[in-house]
Order: sequence, then structure tokens, then C-alpha cells
Amino acid sequence: MTYDFDERLKFSQGQRGARDVEILKSAIFDCVDVRKTDTETDKKGVDYIATLKDGAEIGVDVKARDKGISAYWKNGEEDLLLERWSICPDENHAGKRGWTLSKETNVDYVLYTFDAEDSDKYFLLPYQLLRMAFRHNGRKWMDEYGTKFAHSGSWKTEFVCVPASVLIEAIKAEMQGTVDKSA
Repeated sequence: MTYDFDERLKFSQGQRGARDVEILKSAIFDCVDVRKTDTETDKKGVDYIATLKDGAEIGVDVKARDKGISAYWKNGEEDLLLERWSICPDENHAGKRGWTLSKETNVDYVLYTFDAEDSDKYFLLPYQLLRMAFRHNGRKWMDEYGTKFAHSGSWKTEFVCVPASVLIEAIKAEMQGTVDKSA
């Protein structure tokens, strides 16, 4: 598949964007406003800023999946795309880590949405826990589910699609641990 940033931006700002705003307003407790970020901030991963009653702001990255994606889901379960390389290393590029592995971001949550014909569900996941889950499980998931590539024409992106239940269980595991009693 071939994508470019401007095409994906238009896709997310149209009717799907209005739906994303409504989802965020209803899903985030005490949310009083959701606004689209400027292009520069969007390129850094934050698509929307949700503002709470007390003025606190939450950065949200939206991953809107294309219509028809459900044809590729295993057992009819939604899968969630996790990007390993934003720009795969090759003879022309040093490579750039994918958004899922980035520590340098102002993203607080990732919102996954789907075309209504594929699923009426959405997933609003805490970014840092998602990142940690991918760091700990990414290799296993890539082996189990395989990696896929998208091309922009001048660079290639690598990602893995993980069933939602698998990713959610991994996030839960990140939240539950044991204390090292020897410390």
C-alpha cells in the first residue's frame, strides 16, 4: 500500500474526524473541548488536544483504519496497528523509529477507530503503557502476526497488526508487577 501524509491528513479531517471528536468528548471524563492540532503538531503525532474542565490538556493520536480492513482480521476481532519503523533503514535512509516506540512525544492517548461497516468499537489506549507493551512484546508479535509495509514513494514504513485483546492484555500486564524484595 502507498500513502502520503497529506492524503492521510485529509482522510482524518473529514467525516471521520468529526466522529473522532465526538468519541473523544464522550470517552474522556470531564472533557469540555476537543480541537484539531496544526499540521506541525500533527506531524509530531498529536492529532487532537482534549481539554478538561479544569483546563488540563490531553494529547491524542488518532489511528483511523480504512474501510474494508475487517477482511484481514483474525477470527473477526479488531486488530490495532503498531509501527516499528516510520522510515525503514536502507541505503538512502538512516531510519526513523515508528511512533509506537517514540519516547519523545506529547501523546497521552492513542484512539483507534474503524469505518462503521467494519466495527462500531473504538479503543482509547494510554500511550506510554502501549509503548512499553510493544517494547516487551514486539518481537514476539512480529513473529506471530507478521510485519507489513506501507510505501510513500520515497520511504517505507514497517508495522504489525495485533489483535485488540492481545494488546490490551499486554497493557494490563504492564500495569501489574511485583516489587523486587531484594532491593
